[in-house]
Amino acid sequence: MAYEFNPRVNEDNPDPRIACVLLLDTSGSMAGEAIEELNDGFRLFTEEVSSDDLAKKRAEIEVICFGGAARVEIPFTEGRDLLPRRFGADGATPMGEAVNLAIDQLTGRKAAYRKAGLEYYRPWLFILTDGEPTDGTVFPGAALRLREVEAARGVSVFPIGVGPGANMSRLGELSAARQPVKLRGLQFREFFAWLSASLSSASASNASGSSDSAIARAETAEQIPLPPVGWAQA
Repeated sequence: MAYEFNPRVNEDNPDPRIACVLLLDTSGSMAGEAIEELNDGFRLFTEEVSSDDLAKKRAEIEVICFGGAARVEIPFTEGRDLLPRRFGADGATPMGEAVNLAIDQLTGRKAAYRKAGLEYYRPWLFILTDGEPTDGTVFPGAALRLREVEAARGVSVFPIGVGPGANMSRLGELSAARQPVKLRGLQFREFFAWLSASLSSASASNASGSSDSAIARAETAEQIPLPPVGWAQA
């Protein structure tokens, strides 16, 4: 079942939060081995995040799929409650629609944190795709909007290409701060293991605050240590 809302923040949990949105390309071109590897990697990710002492309380994961349409497949969920989900592959690649949806969801989630009096880390947004956007009239505006949010320190953007059909040039339009990288083969398991370890490192840092400006000050004082990247193609 798909959702397009921000579920209520668990105010019984006083820990600072790190929102992580995964934009997953589930278009028809991902059918076969690619979608199976993605599903296996995501299952591993749910197991590792839910067993990490800090990430399970502080990381909130949302999954937005874009295959035929952009939709919230898993709304923001604390790491300890994250369950595996098998994704199917079908349709075109409305990447711009998915980016706009992700920005809206993150904006709403940060507002919910502030309303609940919770500190938060700068959110992470990962875009994984094996093709290029098919919503050509929507994508340029969505990419510009994302770069503006990134420049205001409202999100960290990680564009990732999958396979030979990924348009790395279009992915490059999504971030002015970080060049897109390509997944080595179909190493989704390695990527999700790295992501889990990265969320653990971020959750243990002091780079949180009650607003984006407060986070910027915290990040200036402390660089979040991330594990080495082993899943990216050189």
